[in-house]
Amino acid sequence: MGSKLQKIHAQGAGIDVGSRQFFVGIENQEVKSFDTFTSGCYQVVEYLQQHCITSVAMEATGVYWITLHDMLRDVGIEVAVVNGRHVKHVPGRKTDVKDCMWISELHSYGLLKKSFIPEAQVKEMRHYMRLRENHIEQKVKAVQRMDKALVMMNIRLSSVVSDVQGQSSLRIIQAILKGERNADVLLTLCDKRILSRKAKQMQECLKAFYKPEQLFALKQSWEQFEFSEKQIADCDVCIEKLMQTLTINKPEPVLNEKPKRIYHNKPNVKNLHKMVQQLYDGKDLTVLPGITSYSLLKFFSVTGNDLKNWKTENHFTAWLGLAPNQYQSGKMKKYRRIKMNTEAGQILKECVQPLLRSKHVALGVFGKRISSRRGPSIAIKAMARKLACWIYRMVNKGLAFVENGIKQYEERQKKDTLKWLAKKAKELNLILTPC
Repeated sequence: MGSKLQKIHAQGAGIDVGSRQFFVGIENQEVKSFDTFTSGCYQVVEYLQQHCITSVAMEATGVYWITLHDMLRDVGIEVAVVNGRHVKHVPGRKTDVKDCMWISELHSYGLLKKSFIPEAQVKEMRHYMRLRENHIEQKVKAVQRMDKALVMMNIRLSSVVSDVQGQSSLRIIQAILKGERNADVLLTLCDKRILSRKAKQMQECLKAFYKPEQLFALKQSWEQFEFSEKQIADCDVCIEKLMQTLTINKPEPVLNEKPKRIYHNKPNVKNLHKMVQQLYDGKDLTVLPGITSYSLLKFFSVTGNDLKNWKTENHFTAWLGLAPNQYQSGKMKKYRRIKMNTEAGQILKECVQPLLRSKHVALGVFGKRISSRRGPSIAIKAMARKLACWIYRMVNKGLAFVENGIKQYEERQKKDTLKWLAKKAKELNLILTPC
């Protein structure tokens, strides 16, 4: 007995998004095309309203869908942005007309899964954070070019000091650009800790063979470095203003302990730890290993603070790209492998990576155990998944996190191993006896 599909979205439509045209497909209507300019977007909205459309599905294509998506949501039309991999195209020659009708048909029967789209303020935060990350990348490239120009003049700062972006190195570069060439004078610009340990080595390092073309390259890289610093500071101002807006009506959180130190690229935002805790309704997620206020802010800019958009923690970790693939059992079947590297998942991977060297955190021991069998990349992914589960439980269920330490984790592993050995011994009619 055959089963019939029932229509879920009777007043639905499908839109094929392109760089030059929108193709709109409605059941029992001819496919219509519209320009992608703003006037064309308004025409699409008006056309859908004329036909009493309440739900629309569109395939995510680059960034072309964003403006139309926001306009449709503003007028109250439900919009489902779907992954192109999930849309099985109609057999035969592929055309935009066929695509939009196929999307419309699949959507009407509820066969398309819509992608997660955060709220407007979260999207604004994500835009600022992405811009900030881009400026940080440009700043790092400028530092690398400065280091190269110095090496070409045989000033090997990177061989003596740990950080070319340190205050001592920056003071020396500024002095060189102002015309200072005396190594003894440049040496006095170093921090007293460097002078107490590496004074002679530093003095030899600053005896250079100056070249006009490398001084010019150094000057341009310095200007790029300063420009990137200013751009990052401007982003921090926008981030602080938006955070103040997001937390304006939220109660004061209970600050239990001193916030974790942010070692690199700390945002210049006043009361960062407090406001990030307010974003998560007073829950302090920085108690989790590897999580700082900055990494949590980056995570918020991608997922928001409402994790109920995902039914379970398994759905959440799968969306993050941290769950094992569907066709994995023991060893990976490589021909079915689909690589996923999501932005939020990458943030958690960066958080847990240093924990592989930790000697005091249970999550680090968990990672080392997996790393010994499967390698560090698999271990980092497994650690990030465990961290994502903890975040989901704390945000959605209000559960508290307690770091039990390595000793308790090792005792639990020993207990599980003994339980497994006892089971195997029983299967083989053997008896376990202690030595």
